[in-house]
Amino acid sequence: MKNIFFLSGIARSGSTLLGSILNQNPEIFVSPTSPLMDLFCVTEMDYNKLDLQYTFDKDQSLASLHKSLANIFYSHVDKPYIIDKHRGWPKNIDQIKKTMADDPKIICTYRPVAENIVSFLKLINNDPNNSVDKQLRSKGLECNTYNRAMMLWYNYSSDPYESLKYGLEHYRKHLLIVNYDDIIEDTENQLARIYTFLDIPQYQHTFDNIHNTCAEKKDDMWGFNDLHVIRNTLNKTSDDPKQVLGKHLYEFFTNFDRELKLLD
Repeated sequence: MKNIFFLSGIARSGSTLLGSILNQNPEIFVSPTSPLMDLFCVTEMDYNKLDLQYTFDKDQSLASLHKSLANIFYSHVDKPYIIDKHRGWPKNIDQIKKTMADDPKIICTYRPVAENIVSFLKLINNDPNNSVDKQLRSKGLECNTYNRAMMLWYNYSSDPYESLKYGLEHYRKHLLIVNYDDIIEDTENQLARIYTFLDIPQYQHTFDNIHNTCAEKKDDMWGFNDLHVIRNTLNKTSDDPKQVLGKHLYEFFTNFDRELKLLD
């Protein structure tokens, strides 16, 4: 069984940057967004269909298949530590426990939701063909900050948020929260936390010429240009969410942070 860990968290919160830094370690492979979790779901759905026409020990067969699926999926990766990235892992810890690890370890990047939305808005402003404005126009809605922000929340950000919330509420000990600002401003200490959490040997990383090794080759499928582009040095260039969103929207999104109690 390979040593498989997980990377998840809120979108636009530094997971691509963090994964690219971790990939400097020759012992580690961090994936771009991976279909592994979806493969588990699809397999189970198809097995439920088979149960209608075949007589076999479905539970045992499904468990055996799932246990081998991750190893088969990563059989081409000749590294001892694999970190699979998917936003849905925190809400599927039960599945991980059944199939891959008794003690799952999920690194979860986090960024205040208002900053998350503003980061998406910046992409929209730089991409006239973005999917959010296309959807708004198709519904006959104005392409303004309020409509864009609400569509971003419900169509892009709320699912990763709910996944993280579920993990925090039910399996807190299996999650390591890494805040976006800390990735930028306290990088060495955050990496030390990650290595300790994963219980693997520490490694000396460099931060002055970071190569994007977790880029998505199909960013257009997500509906935005440059969604997973990162800078090669550590710096933050975010706009002030209070100014961009206004008081009402800013408070609306900040309430989600309070629910997670991650602002304390």
